[in-house]
Amino acid sequence: MKTKQTQFSKRFKREEVIKILRERIVDGHYPQGMKLTEQDLVTEFGISRPLLREIFTDLYSQGLVERKPNHGAIVRRVDSKSLMEIMDIREVLEGLAARLAARNSNPEDWIELEEAFGEPAEKMVENQDFDKFLELVATLREHIVKAAQNEELRNLIYSLFAKITIVQRRVVILPDRMKQGIKEHREVIKAIISGDENAAEQKKKENLRSARNYLEKYKKWIL
Repeated sequence: MKTKQTQFSKRFKREEVIKILRERIVDGHYPQGMKLTEQDLVTEFGISRPLLREIFTDLYSQGLVERKPNHGAIVRRVDSKSLMEIMDIREVLEGLAARLAARNSNPEDWIELEEAFGEPAEKMVENQDFDKFLELVATLREHIVKAAQNEELRNLIYSLFAKITIVQRRVVILPDRMKQGIKEHREVIKAIISGDENAAEQKKKENLRSARNYLEKYKKWIL
């Protein structure tokens, strides 16, 4: 079995470190309020302190860490107010992305996803496979954003990506949310395939509003 030091003996690139730290924060490996110790991370990834501080700045801009005087970088605590604000922003941005996807794509572009939200998604519900379901939802979101063909919109949505994942991990475990989510995503895909821009935007907004309502209903248990 490799030791931690051996496992991380190579020098990591900036983007690799950002990706790893972001995933650890989103997955809860680094709990909210935890201090990110510079010396430990410098040693682990084989990078300089100045580069690590640049990485912390990137994570700060993504809203994943916060700076505290005499404490350095701390994993940000995501409270209920922040989560609700993120959901409000997502409703507008992803609703627009769905509208543009309906305008700019062809029905055949959605065949694989339409099938994936059929029996394979039902199996995920049966097995309570939250991770696979989140991967499927992420794939749909990426497909919608790509189909929208709007670079500025893409940048805005992806600037929220890590926060989106944090919210999704809180929501997907709620009672019947995964089953309800499948139904809503099918309606979004159906509207996009039909080329109905208004319906596509509306269905995507309803999907996110529904997720927000679940979060609001159960916030005392998960926040």
